[in-house]
Amino acid sequence: MEEHKKREEAKQEYANSSRFTLEGPYADKNFHIPISPWPQALFGIVQGGRSEELRKKSAKVIGEMDFDGFGIGGSFAKEDMSTAVKWVNEVLPEDKPRHLLGIGEPEDLFSGVENGVDLFDCVAPTRIARNGTMFTKNGKINILNAKFVKDFNPIDEGCKCNTCTNYTRAYLSHLFRAKEMLGATLASIHNVYFITNLVKQMRDAILNDTFQDFKNEFLKNYDRQSI
Repeated sequence: MEEHKKREEAKQEYANSSRFTLEGPYADKNFHIPISPWPQALFGIVQGGRSEELRKKSAKVIGEMDFDGFGIGGSFAKEDMSTAVKWVNEVLPEDKPRHLLGIGEPEDLFSGVENGVDLFDCVAPTRIARNGTMFTKNGKINILNAKFVKDFNPIDEGCKCNTCTNYTRAYLSHLFRAKEMLGATLASIHNVYFITNLVKQMRDAILNDTFQDFKNEFLKNYDRQSI
């Protein structure tokens, strides 16, 4: 009974937001007033939570509007994210970019891409960097761990970011222990490069028709529990 009530409340909330989208000022692309001299794109955001019915209904409503692209937002759990994304991308137009909001873990990027996502944004790479956590091809490491104090290897062997080509794990460890702001900066540079380069490799793998092989190889070596 309680679960049914929650579903009905969710449907009503969706109906209200959908009505605003269709009838409100944002339905008119001319409402979009540029704040810079450069061309800007206006994306419609698909909502719907964990409900297939609401997700697909939202995608249909938003997808029929003349947006430059589409964002996939709202709440969904990690375990069913790929399912929710698949529901939406089966409905949205294929000739416009689909952007998955707030997703930045490597394994989730693979899931998004293989279900039709083109773009991502997330605060995770820089947020965890500020706390001393960095991505490597073998999983995440926390540079504050004692084993890195005298480790003179780069953060991630083979990485070509400015941090890895010029500094060592030991130096980053020192910076974080000394609470030097440079530590967070260098860690952020590495994490942003890592994620950007990973997506670039995904793009190349898609063009070479080797995406599944690349995904399997990466995830085989990437320890999601490592720190």
